[in-house]
Amino acid sequence: MKDFRKILFSALLAALLVISNIVVVKITVIAKLPLPCSAFVYPFTFLCTLVITELYGSREARISVYTALVVQFLILIALVIACNVPNQVDTIDKANALRDILTPTVIGNYYLPDMRMVLASFVGFALSQLAAIGLYSFGRKNTFKLVSSSLAILVGLILDSILFMFISKMGILENNELIIQLVNRFVVGVVATIVFIPLFAILSIKKKENVK
Repeated sequence: MKDFRKILFSALLAALLVISNIVVVKITVIAKLPLPCSAFVYPFTFLCTLVITELYGSREARISVYTALVVQFLILIALVIACNVPNQVDTIDKANALRDILTPTVIGNYYLPDMRMVLASFVGFALSQLAAIGLYSFGRKNTFKLVSSSLAILVGLILDSILFMFISKMGILENNELIIQLVNRFVVGVVATIVFIPLFAILSIKKKENVK
């Protein structure tokens, strides 16, 4: 199929976004650094968008980002509906546990997600991905492809971390805890960037001609 890789990486982008927003509630510790499990999934979204940018152009990459946001929104609506419909009696404990994780906010008789987390996720994803696409599109015309891709991924991850943490955690975490979280995410971003350099080089080979 001519556009197989575009479909594949667009689907992966949406899937990784959804998975990241689910596993973000799980906090683990790596080398004494507390990190959400999404930190090991989310960076791959930038790899997907940059591969699409390299092979099909920045316009197609932006369309993939917008599509991923629509998918995330539809899944969010589905989760809200699922958490608010009546439960079967023998599954009520599991249903309540799922509801407490996915829709912890109670308004009247309705269970809703943490709107600060939702806003942080959407804003962070959209702005950081678009920034990475724009930076890479500009950089690849003026420097080596791997250099511009590395900078785009690193800047995108840092921007996303800053936006997400300040929107979702400002006023909840102490300032020193907020800084620690940002530093931890920066470390993950640097490691992810190093790992992604060879992956990007492999996945973006056979560039499509006449890409704008």
